[in-house]
Amino acid sequence: MDSAVAHDNGKPVFYKRDIQLSRLVADRLEVDGLPFTVFYVATNDGIIYKLVEWYNRDGEEHSNLVDIFEATTPEPIRSMEISSKHKSLYISSDSFIRQFDVVMCKGRYDNCLRCIQDPYCGWDKDHNECKPYVTGLLQDVTNATPGICDSSVKNKPLHVYWGQSVHLACPVHLPQAETAMIGSSRWFRYSREKGKYEVQQRRDKYIYTQDQGLVILSVTERDSGRYDCKLGPNTLCSYNITVDTKTCSAPTDVEYRKVYSDWCHEFEKYKMAMKTWQNKQQKCQLAHPNDVAYQGSPPL
Repeated sequence: MDSAVAHDNGKPVFYKRDIQLSRLVADRLEVDGLPFTVFYVATNDGIIYKLVEWYNRDGEEHSNLVDIFEATTPEPIRSMEISSKHKSLYISSDSFIRQFDVVMCKGRYDNCLRCIQDPYCGWDKDHNECKPYVTGLLQDVTNATPGICDSSVKNKPLHVYWGQSVHLACPVHLPQAETAMIGSSRWFRYSREKGKYEVQQRRDKYIYTQDQGLVILSVTERDSGRYDCKLGPNTLCSYNITVDTKTCSAPTDVEYRKVYSDWCHEFEKYKMAMKTWQNKQQKCQLAHPNDVAYQGSPPL
């Protein structure tokens, strides 16, 4: 062979720079009449890339990276086999052998978006957990239904005070599998004046955090409303902010004099305590540092 082997369908199932792929096994399954091929690709540093390939009705090939997990890190994977009968993936390195269940749902995916992309799994929206797929669970391996998980995302009410800074956390575990295929998450706001629009980062107002969160500085009544964190067309987190605009009123002359009088009395107590401590300190300094006071019966 003196030439490169061409890809099926003219494109690779998966491509990533700066990694060395060493082993490959595949499993085939059919879900609701649609066939899928699941590839497990090993790297020389013990990482497994889990890929799904399928064909649409027009015969066009599509693929998606659904998961990345450590198998023998940092050792390289020497051998890898899959058993369709036992639904298990067997991996060995120089030091040990590991067995993985190919149906890794509840223990692997903690949110709807990741769960529905694995053909072995489906999302139970009634119990908010990922389960082995059966009819009736949410699943969208082919990305045919944008926003399918939105109904499973609860809108969290948040009551804040005028001038306060607030952190909208979005603790959804998003490994490289998600961000590499769809892009980074973005925050959107819904208002009566502008409708839905993207929240742009500003040092003096909006700050994006590394965990998909959003910090809003010095909120005012204009910041009230709904905020959604989205990854592609899918919603990850949702908040509804209500800003309490009540502020402290200026004290009256009587209230001011009373508070001032109370503060003066406290300050006088502090000065008296300070003077007593200084007097005791001076008495202690008059004694010789090597003097030892002994009280008790004389020695026999």
